[in-house]
Amino acid sequence: MNLEHIFDNLNQLPETICIFARKPWQPSSEAAAAPLGQNFEVPADLLSLGFEYFLEVRVAREVLEVFSNKPSTKENKLRLLIFYAENDAYPDWVYKT
Repeated sequence: MNLEHIFDNLNQLPETICIFARKPWQPSSEAAAAPLGQNFEVPADLLSLGFEYFLEVRVAREVLEVFSNKPSTKENKLRLLIFYAENDAYPDWVYKT
């Protein structure tokens, strides 16, 4: 599974699930969707495979709401999620029409 596949299925995932992925983050990066560990950490099995915390499903959905009133491509939505996961902020280009 990769980030693009998780993006395609984002609306089917429970909000309590987190997304984990291997860096460098790009649509083809290997990814997994799972709950955080008992102490809110990356599950040990995913950590041992080189996965890092990407975003919570709930947060990913909230971030994508910036496109709710304007058209956007799947590529731009993925680009936005990756930027947000890396910077905890929205890029300037997201507000341009």
